[in-house]
Amino acid sequence: MAMNSSKFPIRTFTARPSFVIVALCTGLLGPAMVVWSNQPSELSSVDRKGSQPVVTALPLVSPETKLHRRPVAVVAMGANRAVVANRRSGTLSFVNTETLHVDSEYQLGGHPTDVVRSGQSLLITEREGRLSAVQVNDDQPRLQWQVAMPDEPATVRVSSKGDWCSVCSTWARRVTFVSMPKTNGQSPEVLTSVELPFSPREQLLLPEQARLLVADAFGPRVAVIRLDDFQVESIREIPGNNIRGLTLGRDGENVYVTHELINEIAPPRSSEIIWGSMVSDATREISIQSIVDPEASLMSGSRFIAVGNNTRGAGDPNAALMRQDGRLLVTIGGLGQLGVVEPGGIGVTRIATGKRPVAIAEISADRFLIANELSDTLTRVDFHADASVVRKLLNERGETKQNETPQFESKPYDKEEYSSSKYEAESYRTEDYDTRDYDLDSDDDGESEDADYETQSYRASDDPEAEPIRPVRKIASYQIGPDATNEIEALFATATTLSLGISPELEPADRGEALFFDASLSRGGWYSCHSCHTDGHTSGSLADTLSDGGEGAPKRVLSLRGVGQTGPWAWIGDKSVIDEQVKQTLRLTMQGRRLNDRDVSDLVAFLKSIPPPPVFDPSDSEADRLLLEEGRHLFETLDCVACHSGHVFTSDASYDVGLDDERGTKEFNPPSLRGVGHLNGLFHDLRATSLEDVVGKFRHQLPRDLSEEEQTQLIRYLRSL
Repeated sequence: MAMNSSKFPIRTFTARPSFVIVALCTGLLGPAMVVWSNQPSELSSVDRKGSQPVVTALPLVSPETKLHRRPVAVVAMGANRAVVANRRSGTLSFVNTETLHVDSEYQLGGHPTDVVRSGQSLLITEREGRLSAVQVNDDQPRLQWQVAMPDEPATVRVSSKGDWCSVCSTWARRVTFVSMPKTNGQSPEVLTSVELPFSPREQLLLPEQARLLVADAFGPRVAVIRLDDFQVESIREIPGNNIRGLTLGRDGENVYVTHELINEIAPPRSSEIIWGSMVSDATREISIQSIVDPEASLMSGSRFIAVGNNTRGAGDPNAALMRQDGRLLVTIGGLGQLGVVEPGGIGVTRIATGKRPVAIAEISADRFLIANELSDTLTRVDFHADASVVRKLLNERGETKQNETPQFESKPYDKEEYSSSKYEAESYRTEDYDTRDYDLDSDDDGESEDADYETQSYRASDDPEAEPIRPVRKIASYQIGPDATNEIEALFATATTLSLGISPELEPADRGEALFFDASLSRGGWYSCHSCHTDGHTSGSLADTLSDGGEGAPKRVLSLRGVGQTGPWAWIGDKSVIDEQVKQTLRLTMQGRRLNDRDVSDLVAFLKSIPPPPVFDPSDSEADRLLLEEGRHLFETLDCVACHSGHVFTSDASYDVGLDDERGTKEFNPPSLRGVGHLNGLFHDLRATSLEDVVGKFRHQLPRDLSEEEQTQLIRYLRSL
């Protein structure tokens, strides 16, 4: 796989069956990331010619400037200061965490995906493919240097000594290591680049064990890397997908991993959804001992901590961080909440935040700052051991009368909240059924099946028509966990939310983005569209969604990258209009709150805004280009283009290609081959684990045997799409 150019020499180590890979990273908390922007950048373009030592003052943004900011990362810069990286606006917001006020905002130049602190500097990854260092030890932040990175870097981590940093580039499947300049004026040096067998994202350093964890951005894999010789010790899996948080326990004996788990044998019946059987939202406690033993199962001695419980889902758990008292903080992205998990793992108190909380920064032992990506807000959560402190805060803001006991918002599960009667009135409902009893296109009753879309209405919380943005929301108060016992002290919390600035009017795709990441579209709030189609791509899992006309035949979750161009939709290709596929998914698979026509149109607008996947393995030499051309010739002469034609490499029809599912279905619409190299499982049921399997083992639709040389040529071409 080719890497972006750099003028520094690069040593590359490629993952092989022996798992010999180089990596060296650290981690605290990572942001969530959508890897495209719905508006073109108005800022400077990226120079990919290597490192650039510069000392340039960042331009100041006027407080009156209307911007869609989309905060994705936040880092503490002292007791009363934090810096927020805003993905879409390409800005950095400097926030006073005591007064909850945005002191200033500066243009960075690209679209940041992560930010960490290194001394008095910030290290920032940008979607355009670069790592930037910004000095902030005076009132005017200054750009110190930049260095090119492989395709779309997602996270950056810095060593405890600040002498090196690591960058995970998701689409490039690489970890790049950069030596930090020792003095001002020096350039950073790219030390090495590592190719992984999965798309890396989250990173966590285990300093006592001299190990590093790197987690899959989409699927279940984690790499364990020794730091003494920079060799990959093991690549293993956990049952789950969407790994969005890695944090170390306070005792140093366990790692906590936030993820979701799609159950391929559970169809979207009402009971399977509401009890979390179809999709589970969890944190998994994994012992350090099992991590450092390459022969041990990561599940040996592990503990499954249900963040979603009873009939209350916790769709899309994101960043995680553990308090000093052993309580685990987990942002619940799909519902706009912070979950506070009790030390024993039983009991979760939910604190309301903004829309899609994705990152946490620890300001002090009892103060945390949450970045809410889709409402352009921050939520400060303060914990208190004394309820009188909370009462005083509420009194100061006129929230309660003097001497009145504060009304804490934490409450136990209310079975009425998710009762069947409520869902019959306000959401889609199915019972245990065989969809052969349903004619999905029938209108025999004289009423359009889309009538529900006409009568229900909804506005996103960040829609200015629904709720004007205010600088600071009123304080909400909570009692955390159970009442005080001999073992656990009572704990209280207040949550205050700050707007990062003025936002322009939302476009349809903006509103659709909020719906895509909204877990309330599913019954009980267990999952969003993102839960299966991670960041618009795919979790790589199997799921039984009823989209093929019935249950009992789970299918591979398709990527939505470039989905607006790849109709017809669904594995059986029975939806010629993408709006109809969306409505069927909402009705049969999600079964949550209903959307009106405008909402469906907004969601479709967002789906159409998702670009195609980047090229998996672009050509990097003349010899490679010749190999690729030979593969292209084979692709055409072997008549692969009969099904995978045009620039999107699909077609309108469905074909019998010698595969069938558990229900006997034999004809499928061919998925687009664009970016096919990014997938770790192929065919409708994942029976092929690689392109080598498709061509060599299954000889998929090949009219003749291919020589080893021809197989190499054809596979090389497919990897270039």
